[in-house]
Amino acid sequence: MKLLFDVTPLMRRSLTGVGVYTANLLQGLLQRQQEDFRLLPTWKASRFRQRRLLRHHLSVRTSPYLPFISDLNIQGYDLFHGPDFKLPRHGRLKKVVTVHDLGVYQEGLLDERFAAEGRVKFETMLFGCRPDRIITVSKFTRNQLIERFPQFEAITHAIPLGVNSRLFPADANTPSPAPSFTPDARPYLLFVGAVERRKNLRNIIKATELLIERGNNLELKIVGGDGYDAQAINQQIRESRHGQRMVRIGFVSNGELSQLYQGAVGFLYPSLYEGFGLPILEAMSAGCPVITSNCGAMLEVSGRAALHADPNSPESIAAQAEVLLQQSEVRENLVTAGKAHAAGFGWERCVAETVRVYQELVG
Repeated sequence: MKLLFDVTPLMRRSLTGVGVYTANLLQGLLQRQQEDFRLLPTWKASRFRQRRLLRHHLSVRTSPYLPFISDLNIQGYDLFHGPDFKLPRHGRLKKVVTVHDLGVYQEGLLDERFAAEGRVKFETMLFGCRPDRIITVSKFTRNQLIERFPQFEAITHAIPLGVNSRLFPADANTPSPAPSFTPDARPYLLFVGAVERRKNLRNIIKATELLIERGNNLELKIVGGDGYDAQAINQQIRESRHGQRMVRIGFVSNGELSQLYQGAVGFLYPSLYEGFGLPILEAMSAGCPVITSNCGAMLEVSGRAALHADPNSPESIAAQAEVLLQQSEVRENLVTAGKAHAAGFGWERCVAETVRVYQELVG
């Protein structure tokens, strides 16, 4: 089997969801290529100026491809995998695409112009590029896809993401109870992700205000860059009567993120919509108890190893946070359960199941 794998999502200095998936899946495929196939990482020629960014994440040979010119630079290859919703129009290759979510169909969570363009691109990929197999990152996303496009049910497979425990190691020599309440070491709740509407920062901020007004001496630390509606969210923080307790940190290294997870009282991720929710597993792997949404992919990914809140209710989010703040036994049980749960989501499984999809097509 000769495989072309699109590494265009790695043309960024800091990787988020799709980039993390692409990097870890590619690493696993490269380790298996002598056994199962020959692999060539490839990228869209239109991104020529960004090609140098690949050096931050790759040390292997890569090659550009031209999505709209049939049979150019694809001779001798059997299969193309697009890990980021995208495929070329080449007719002779078998094609696999990964669909991470159907966010462009969720009303009110994205800029409408961006969402409309995304729907056109998505449906062009499905009906113009004609994938032979579709991989979704959760059962939730698979169900959403086939509910909207039932004709693709037979070729759609749910393969969950993994978490790299080496990047988020919980210190086995350090106990896990919540940090002590002292003026100089105020405990904090942690959020990790883009500061955007669908991540539900508005209700996270309101829940934090409720917690502080009830006498909880804590902070909210927010890790991640700006996304859709970030300006309004930042304004909400500035206008909050407790805004000085809400700290924007921006992007951090994996080592710094691991330390933030391990030092937090809990991880807040009551998102309004996710295709998977990788930070849930990162937090669990690092030994940080999780509060996430009681619906969608978040419920699927977190299982029984997290506390679940109504994402539309700041009161519900605050109530679950108070459980972590006030009940050390519950918190410690969640730390233990979370580590065990996250251990079941390895990238090795994701790679192996993806290779099986390839083998179904090529043999």
